[in-house]
Amino acid sequence: MAVWPHIFLQEVDDSTCLRFLKARSMHISKAAKMYVQFRTWRASFVPLGYIPIGHITSELNANKCALQGYSKKGYPLMIAFAANHYPAKSSLETFKKYVVHILDKTIASTPAGTEKITVIVDLKHLSYKNVDLKGYIAAFQFLQNYYPERLADLYMVNVPKFFHGIWKVVSRFLDQPTNDKIRFLSHDIMREVLLSVVDVGTLPSDYGGKADFIFIQDVHVPNFPGEVTLVPT
Repeated sequence: MAVWPHIFLQEVDDSTCLRFLKARSMHISKAAKMYVQFRTWRASFVPLGYIPIGHITSELNANKCALQGYSKKGYPLMIAFAANHYPAKSSLETFKKYVVHILDKTIASTPAGTEKITVIVDLKHLSYKNVDLKGYIAAFQFLQNYYPERLADLYMVNVPKFFHGIWKVVSRFLDQPTNDKIRFLSHDIMREVLLSVVDVGTLPSDYGGKADFIFIQDVHVPNFPGEVTLVPT
């Protein structure tokens, strides 16, 4: 076990300590500050320690995310379907809770000794009514600020031309290490690249593999508290 400096006196496990240190270039005081900010956010936004299913039912029913198995490196493979998101039908607060839920559940599915995840963002059939700048920025900022060093790589596929302008705005809110992990794949190299990362039996057929999509709400992760349904009062 490692102990943070006086800025935060609670013990932190070594792997968590190292993730926050790496996120702040091994600068101890900056890493400690980042961890305190994470704990403050977590206590406020996720007071139960998980997001109750009853708070995000509409998001789950929209099939916005699949939890597909594991990459060749053993990282959980999350697939997000951007065209299944309609910001006019969902509040930003609810979407943020959904983002926390899928990140928590994906991370909970990681094998022992594994901390990172691989993500595919599928933009097929995306239209302007699906675009959610605030939601995109919030999701990526959650990932980099509160789940540091969790993202191994992220692949954008089936990207419409208009989305590049949107991404220029979103990417300004991301730090360089996060931006460096994001890769846009043109259709002619998508299959080759993704099959170099994911086995053909795990990768969905839409991307050149042989698997069907497995939506995250249909995946059972042992002992994951977010599976518990709680009706909001």
